[in-house]
Amino acid sequence: MVYVPSSRSSKRNSQKTNTAIWAVLIGLGSVSVIFIWGLMFVSEVVTLGGVPYRVIMKFLQDETAKTAYFQGNSQKLHDRLDEMGIEEAMKEYYRPKITDEIVLDQHIHQILYERTGYIGMAYNVNSQGVLILKKGYKLILDD
Repeated sequence: MVYVPSSRSSKRNSQKTNTAIWAVLIGLGSVSVIFIWGLMFVSEVVTLGGVPYRVIMKFLQDETAKTAYFQGNSQKLHDRLDEMGIEEAMKEYYRPKITDEIVLDQHIHQILYERTGYIGMAYNVNSQGVLILKKGYKLILDD
């Protein structure tokens, strides 16, 4: 006696195989996208929330900065990031893309505000969450 699978059983196996193949393809595609994005992030082609890789790594290696961040102490975090030269490192990254130093300063402060909640003393925040230079303030930029 020879067993011949019914067409119903064969169809079910075929559907399972197709589902498994799609699952593998989607998994490999996802891993590939994550790998490529990670490679682009590490090589600083892209940023994470506007923050370049080198800045994130510098932050992650500093216990004081991490503690202040996770405690929500924006003043202490700002002071520590200032000591670490984070603002200048970010300006260095963005300077080739944003040549106007005032616009660059505001852009960096906007990113830092969005990530840390700290508002620099030269800025106010409008109702849309955008930093606006206070009236009467002139930015003194180091050259």
